[in-house]
Amino acid sequence: MNNRDNPLRLSVGYFYNKPIGYSREIPVDVEHLELDDLVINNLKSGVVVSRTREGLLLQVKGMADVETDCVRCLKDFFLTVDFDFEELYQFPSRTREETDLILSNDGYIDLRSLYREYLILALPIKRLCKPDCKGLCVICGTNLNDATCEHQTNPPALEHIEGEETN
Repeated sequence: MNNRDNPLRLSVGYFYNKPIGYSREIPVDVEHLELDDLVINNLKSGVVVSRTREGLLLQVKGMADVETDCVRCLKDFFLTVDFDFEELYQFPSRTREETDLILSNDGYIDLRSLYREYLILALPIKRLCKPDCKGLCVICGTNLNDATCEHQTNPPALEHIEGEETN
């Protein structure tokens, strides 16, 4: 179904002449993949392709380890994310808008851009390399997971702010 050079390029040409409602699941398992600036390991997903009146409906569910950076210490690490999406690839005669996904006449669809987009959307905003990540020293930038710095061993004392009354 898919080729070795691009495992996200699926052969779907045989669906064109199938009856409406015909569907089939295509497994997509890839050990390592680079999608532009996104590095992915251990991609395991299934693509259910269903023939509809308008074209081919793709329903994708999966999980992958996506390389990202920790929001606290800025260290690169792989984060496991679950993702799922549905997209309709329309027959050229059924196209309504410029943004529609169009089936090509060669019988293949390339899912690289869709996988990239939905994997990025699946990443949480607060990505931590580990739950107890200590982050960086705000003064010198030392990664506090790897070492301590003089700023952390003797934290500055809270000083009286000028103009503020104390009780």
